Amino acid sequence: MRYRTLLLAASVLASGLVIGPITAEAAPQAITAHCSWMLPANLTLRAPRQDIWVKKGPDCPKTANSAMWMGRTPAGTSVYGAGFGVDGGGWMDIASTAPCGQTLIWTGWEDGYAHDANNRPVAVLRSAKTLTKCGAAVQVSGVRKGTKTTLFARATYYNEKTGKFARHHGRVLFQKRDLGSSTWTDLGWAYPNATTGAASYAITTNRSRDYRVFVPSGKTVTYAYSATKRV
Repeated sequence: MRYRTLLLAASVLASGLVIGPITAEAAPQAITAHCSWMLPANLTLRAPRQDIWVKKGPDCPKTANSAMWMGRTPAGTSVYGAGFGVDGGGWMDIASTAPCGQTLIWTGWEDGYAHDANNRPVAVLRSAKTLTKCGAAVQVSGVRKGTKTTLFARATYYNEKTGKFARHHGRVLFQKRDLGSSTWTDLGWAYPNATTGAASYAITTNRSRDYRVFVPSGKTVTYAYSATKRV
């Protein structure tokens, strides 16, 4: 995947926000109001193009008409810019922000202020931090014969290079829940078969139960639960 760096030039966001040269006078020191952007701390990438709508925070003054943040790596490298416009929000493409496993620090772009309709600074922009990870998914199936129940799980994760979900080679956790109960109990961990790509787990029981599978988080991949399967 190719990540883009915001060019410091006039640009137009899909929300209608226009970012251009800052022409307002220097912000007076009397400005004490702050403005945040309701950016999720954890971003999960599941598609080549994944836009999310991010609203301005409730702490922003009503006169705050536009604001722009720049996402930077911990080393300070500028990666991606986004913010809100006159409609109170703005689109951000997760796929363009950072590779999976990357943390970004979001700080106010240019003068670091939110501006009113006349481009006058009205609030100091609050900083934020995000962690981007690739999404995981897992499917579970099972069969019960007599007193033996065998469960199968196929886990996948989003591959940034191919833009598709690929086989997950890490271990998965099988869990059970008795009918009428709300408590899940761990059965055990298992790794996928190198040939079939499916992890399996067998237990001895003659009762019907609910089962699910859990894929833990890794450095670049987030966790996932399967749907519940009754066997």
